[in-house]
Amino acid sequence: TDGIWTKSVYGECDGFSFGAETDELYRVPDEEKKEKALIVYASQNGTTGGTTKTFAKHLCKSLGGDTYCDLRNMSGIMAKDLAMYKRVYIVCNTSGLGRPPCDGEVFYSHVQLEAMRCQENLEDLAIGDGDEEKPLAGTSVAIAVWVDSSSPDYAKFGLGLTEELVSLGASTALKTITVDENNSKSEQKQTFKEWESTIIEMEKASGPRRRSSKTIATSAA
Repeated sequence: TDGIWTKSVYGECDGFSFGAETDELYRVPDEEKKEKALIVYASQNGTTGGTTKTFAKHLCKSLGGDTYCDLRNMSGIMAKDLAMYKRVYIVCNTSGLGRPPCDGEVFYSHVQLEAMRCQENLEDLAIGDGDEEKPLAGTSVAIAVWVDSSSPDYAKFGLGLTEELVSLGASTALKTITVDENNSKSEQKQTFKEWESTIIEMEKASGPRRRSSKTIATSAA
């Protein structure tokens, strides 16, 4: 299979990104972006992996379910899929030493490669930072990442993913949060709930074409 190996921030030639032309990332006009929110989850094998999927599904339900959001595993998407949405929420964990989980390895390598391409294109066009020209312009992201705080660089993947998406033109709806898996389940749930509650409030205020506040409130109950 044709593809491109890319040097990753967590190791040399540690990720694989498919380089077919059909996977090329491009700017999607705001009026063509989906009104639904995109919720992405990624996990490593084990308990925390099940946790991230569970919380992602809870967020989807809180926002009104499939009618108002799409739920996807990170292993099944590429950066171009994010460009189709105005709002993207990512729930994931890390795989020690700040590396992405199994579900996110290909996606993260692809995002890194696209970020390098984007920077090269901007330099070739001599248009400076050019945020409005970047492929993820008009897309906002918020990320919650489960980490093991006892490991070095435990937050590296979550923060690195945020930086790469921003370099592609995305805006950050919220500061990236870390949920320490060493904390009790109730503490983890509370940390996520605070993040989720903020997202629910943002969705309520996201515009007249969205569902009513009553719909969200009922779903979140």
